[in-house]
Amino acid sequence: MRWLAAHTWLMAMVLLIAVIVVSGYVGWPLNLLKDTEVDYLDRDTVLAMHLLSKGMEREKSIRYEAEVESGSRVLLYIQKDSLTMPVMGDVLMVQTKVRRGGKLGDFDYGLYLRRQGIVGSCWANRRNWKVIGHEEDRSLVAIAKRCQYDLHEQYRKMGIEGKELGILSALTLGYREELDKDVQHSFSVSGAMHVLAVSGLHTGIVWGMVVWLLTLGGWRKPLWEEKWKRWLLNLTAMGLIWVYAFVTGLSPSVMRSALMLSSWALSGLMEKQISRWNPLCAAAVIIMIVNPLALWSVSFQLSFAAVAGIMLMGQKMQSRIVLRGRVVRYVGGLLLVSLAAQIATMPLTMHYFGQTSNYFALTNLVVIPMAGVLLVLGFSTLAMSWCVIGEWLGVVAKWCTWLLREVVEWIERLPFSTTQISLESGSVVCLYGAIICGLLMMRGQKIHWWWMIGVILSLLLMLNIELGIVNLL
Repeated sequence: MRWLAAHTWLMAMVLLIAVIVVSGYVGWPLNLLKDTEVDYLDRDTVLAMHLLSKGMEREKSIRYEAEVESGSRVLLYIQKDSLTMPVMGDVLMVQTKVRRGGKLGDFDYGLYLRRQGIVGSCWANRRNWKVIGHEEDRSLVAIAKRCQYDLHEQYRKMGIEGKELGILSALTLGYREELDKDVQHSFSVSGAMHVLAVSGLHTGIVWGMVVWLLTLGGWRKPLWEEKWKRWLLNLTAMGLIWVYAFVTGLSPSVMRSALMLSSWALSGLMEKQISRWNPLCAAAVIIMIVNPLALWSVSFQLSFAAVAGIMLMGQKMQSRIVLRGRVVRYVGGLLLVSLAAQIATMPLTMHYFGQTSNYFALTNLVVIPMAGVLLVLGFSTLAMSWCVIGEWLGVVAKWCTWLLREVVEWIERLPFSTTQISLESGSVVCLYGAIICGLLMMRGQKIHWWWMIGVILSLLLMLNIELGIVNLL
């Protein structure tokens, strides 16, 4: 009973995930995909669509997320035209055919879209659409996305453009619509893609910056020892973290980190000893209550897997390896945390992206400090954009972003930078089983060799699935 009391959030999360998984496979007691079951699929029709996003430029088209008058959502691709293209908030009358999308190899694109709450995708050339009105979306997420776009445009006004603009906006604001495909490929191959998706790394840096500023660089820290001042400090920092989560679009990864930081800060203020897993599980429960389909989001899975890996393996490795000297401890700690996160997310990256980076340790050793510098420069540029100092900071931020891109592209060009391997969903489960058995084998001071049997059996089952001998999930 004591264990259950200490892991209340874990029990709640397990129960919620169980209900969602059962619902997803058998449609009972809740059909999570019912909003994507519509009667206009695969037939020529005319639909009124409300554009919910800024257009994302493709090679021959611009992609919008749109809401159909029935309340369902689709991806709308409009052929590029020299005339004025529609903007976010426009209401269009479109003649088109919405298709679900089939399988791309082992990847079911149609199911992937449905789990994002999207019916399917459709195409319209310049003669098949017409603007019939404009209606601003007043939802919280829409307001957040408009704020995110406005800050992105502020970077452009500061003279930052091209690939550097896309990288800086993605890194600091989570705005990825102008991220170059070659840049995405370079960051993915080198193992630095996580810095372009706002997550725990970014919010942790922002939290540190906020506390540093509120304590005047630590100089006024003794004055915060009084209880009411600690409350004021932490509540102010929490408020600013949620402002940051808002301007980055309220993605699952940043919501997770903001919820975890808030839970950790509140438990400290109330002087309560809680399990280190409770904030993580609480964040997962809250996000899935708001949007149960977030469980199948790639960013959600990678974000939670990375944090769980760091908590399970990173801290244990750091406690077992003695590092002396400030620089050695920093570099060694960074490498160990990177290794833990890589092990925890490797099965998912192999499943979704068909590859894994071989130089992730070298990449993180360089990229993480540079990401911290760019976050400071980016926010300083936006804060000082009203004067000439903002322009100077914008120049510095642009060149630092260029340097980051050059480093990442250099790592990408190194021999054997990636291993191309794709895993079935059943193999992902088996590989995680092998990792868990390996951790249990190494727990404590002794090696529990009987868990080696679990490692071997899990790897053999994964091999059988990949060879097509057995089929799991």
